[in-house]
Amino acid sequence: MKMSKKVLSVVLACIMVLGALSCAVSAKTSAEADTHLQFNENGEFKILQIADMQDGFPMKLITKNHIRKAIETENPDLIVLTGDNINSSAGESIIYSASINEFMSIFEEYGIPVAAVFGNHDAEGNITRAQQMEVYEKYDCFVGCAGEDMGNYTCGTYYVPIYSSADAEDMLFNLWMIDSGDYNRENDLGGYAAVTKAQLEWYKTAEAELAVANGGEVVPSLVFQHIVVPEIFDALEPADATTGTCSNGSVYYKLPEGATGVLPEYPCPPDYNNGEFDAFHDNGNVLGMFFGHDHNNTYVVDYKGIKLCNTPGVGFASYNSENSGVRTITLNENDLTTFDTEVITYLELFEGDDAAYALYELNSDTTDVLTKIVAFFKYLVLMVQNLFGSIKF
Repeated sequence: MKMSKKVLSVVLACIMVLGALSCAVSAKTSAEADTHLQFNENGEFKILQIADMQDGFPMKLITKNHIRKAIETENPDLIVLTGDNINSSAGESIIYSASINEFMSIFEEYGIPVAAVFGNHDAEGNITRAQQMEVYEKYDCFVGCAGEDMGNYTCGTYYVPIYSSADAEDMLFNLWMIDSGDYNRENDLGGYAAVTKAQLEWYKTAEAELAVANGGEVVPSLVFQHIVVPEIFDALEPADATTGTCSNGSVYYKLPEGATGVLPEYPCPPDYNNGEFDAFHDNGNVLGMFFGHDHNNTYVVDYKGIKLCNTPGVGFASYNSENSGVRTITLNENDLTTFDTEVITYLELFEGDDAAYALYELNSDTTDVLTKIVAFFKYLVLMVQNLFGSIKF
């Protein structure tokens, strides 16, 4: 029996209200956040960066499988979500909390700490960042926070300290979580937003306070945010139509010598600059900056001693390709001047898994309609075979 739209709306509205009541919390600052992460007994700390799930409720099966496989394969100490965690349609829906639950319940199941920042798609609908943060904070695994009040479009700007494996009070490393905003409201240039001046003043103050607590020494750190900084074009190498790997239709770029990963998509930073990169560079404590936003790019490129790292989208609800994947970042407390990082794609994670590959062909933007039809039936047969073990394909 079909439920009328009116009845369904009432039911979903009740779910939303109850969910909001159950998770309403007071906003916490970085210093108040309930987190205490430490390097493990081997002196290592592994971060799994997940970017651009950009899905709603229900989340695509392939994306859920992707996330689970990455967690089980990499066994991270922390998961960092770098924005576009839900999409605009999920934001406009009264079941937005169910959209967030699709992935947060997975992390809760594995018991892995999670921090998150917002992307431009997260708050395009009728849900604010603060409302979303209330949903995140109801999960025990969530170690993020709303952060200090710095005005509009900054909710979710905070830091996450990491302590020594031998001394739980000795802070060795820091992770800056930055809300890079959504769309430009500062001037008439249009395009995406830049990190605000108020956020940068907060960073400088917080960094100085942490340095004092660290005996006057700056605490080495990484930055996580959604939108890449404008300096990416200074870090890349100008090219022409024959040598460039990405273009906006008239301007071409390629990765410089020494960079790793790929650059098939033209980067989309803000069209103006509030000095974010310079603030991090001048303080001398940031080793790398990690972004999402540009779903197909997997590069790591050094610019003035800071590695600019783009992580591809993990989700298959938006555009995707063979580059869809996750990124790992591994720190070692015996050498805090550097880090190791790599992108692991869906196809690498599921290498040799015929059912997972059929599901990929069914969902990928790179396959044609006929391939999708064949993949659909192949996946069904493989699932039945897996259940009963009697059908040969």
